Amino acid sequence: MARKLFVGVDDSQNSLEALRNLGGLLQGTDIHLELFHAVPESALIYPGELSTLSGTPSDWKKVQERHARAVLEQAVTLLIGMGYKRSRLRQESVLQSVNAAQDILAASDKGDFAAIVLARKGRSAAKRFLLGSTTTMVCQYSEKQPVWVLGIRPLKPPSLLVALDESDHAGRIISHVSAYFAGLPGIRITVFHVMPAKPPGYWDDGHILGDAERAERQKRVARWRAEHEEKTDGIFLKAKQALVGAGAPEHGIVFKRQTLVRGIARDILAEAGRGDYNTLVFGRRGTSAIPEFSLGSRATKMLQGGLDCTLVLVN
Repeated sequence: MARKLFVGVDDSQNSLEALRNLGGLLQGTDIHLELFHAVPESALIYPGELSTLSGTPSDWKKVQERHARAVLEQAVTLLIGMGYKRSRLRQESVLQSVNAAQDILAASDKGDFAAIVLARKGRSAAKRFLLGSTTTMVCQYSEKQPVWVLGIRPLKPPSLLVALDESDHAGRIISHVSAYFAGLPGIRITVFHVMPAKPPGYWDDGHILGDAERAERQKRVARWRAEHEEKTDGIFLKAKQALVGAGAPEHGIVFKRQTLVRGIARDILAEAGRGDYNTLVFGRRGTSAIPEFSLGSRATKMLQGGLDCTLVLVN
């Protein structure tokens, strides 16, 4: 079965730069791209066409269809110029779109796509916002497919920071990275884990501890820490086996673990800012996410963290 990504495009410079970045990353792979454009309801005429339209529904439809073709052919021309075969590219559009995010989610649900890929901002994004409204909504409500939010940093050679916790999501994250990144030339992967604060049961409980009590408390905390490290060591081992099995060179994989400093999301963002990473991969929800919310608080913080790298949000 062909590996496919669903790529939302528009006629903005942001979208073209993001597509160029994606095309450079995936050159030489067998990944197919479905290019999708939602024509906004307001995009009914081009300059100079007002006097030529009669106002009938067929006229408006022709204008919107022409607009969609122009946007999609621009994207196809860019990718073919980078060496892509047209057989690996498909085009789809929706006319008179009122909500582009809903149209993207509905269209992507119809196909067997590995991820939805979007630029950080589209043509209508306000400068004061870190992500465009369409991208934000897709990240919020895409519960089936992972979402790639393409940043402005070049993606070659790929250098990934993969944030893992001890939840069941860790395996899904590694599976996605293995399938779509591990075999890329020059790949470097840092698997990063922030050890959470010790549970409330290990806190001081309101009275001054005696020497014996303090020693016993320290032993309990040490046992908890050792058990946690043993568990994450197992997660790291499985991650290494999967990544190497998918083609990542063993010497290009690094595992890092640190104790909590400012908060899990902020510590991950700090590591992303310190290192030479162009891609940050993380889970939609972690161990503490409230089931009623589709996007966990850590994921929300990282999406809005102001990084210029590409963000990969995995279900």
